[in-house]
Amino acid sequence: MAMTGCGSTTAPTGDALYRDGEKHYVAYATAMHSVIMAIHEGEWVVDQGAFGASPIPCRINGEPSGYTFSWSRLLEPQEPIDVDAVVEAAIAGFDEVGVTAKTSTLGEGDRQEVNVIGTGGDIGRGVVTIWPARNTIWVSATPGCIPGDAADLSDMVFGGELAYEGASLRFPAFEGPDWQPRFYFPEEGSPVYYNEDGTPVDPQPKQTEFPEAPYGD
Repeated sequence: MAMTGCGSTTAPTGDALYRDGEKHYVAYATAMHSVIMAIHEGEWVVDQGAFGASPIPCRINGEPSGYTFSWSRLLEPQEPIDVDAVVEAAIAGFDEVGVTAKTSTLGEGDRQEVNVIGTGGDIGRGVVTIWPARNTIWVSATPGCIPGDAADLSDMVFGGELAYEGASLRFPAFEGPDWQPRFYFPEEGSPVYYNEDGTPVDPQPKQTEFPEAPYGD
């Protein structure tokens, strides 16, 4: 993944890396929460592996010296999608967080795809994709490449030197109105939200007090 970050490329380390990563994660994830809640104020499925808090290596000026995040949510409502209403709500949601959005339509009939694309601000690039024939809305976001070591930051996010086995099972399976940003998922103290076969635990565990990361001030 080759992306270009903005501003200084001086990479923080140690606790400063965690603080910086948490700041960027909370900012873009909170903005995207506003976008999906503007479209549908209910539960969205979290694509497993794309909760949005896992640092992913990326390149700054051709060097693998940065990290980014991958975030996506899925909605398959029971009632037929009103495409125009979803587009209008998505644009309003992006506008609410200070991001300008544009729309594009690809294909026709069963192959039609409508995209609302927001760029800039805390989001970087966010896309609301509507597939009318599938009655599905998929929303994704990827901020720009941020200076810092992705592996070191990942160790901090998961509370160990290496991401432990089954770490992704501890990401929430749904995001709804009561969502809270989280940037620390240690093996001890984080509930399990997915079964090993990838299906969501039912009912989802309820937790109001999350593990507190021992990094930053």
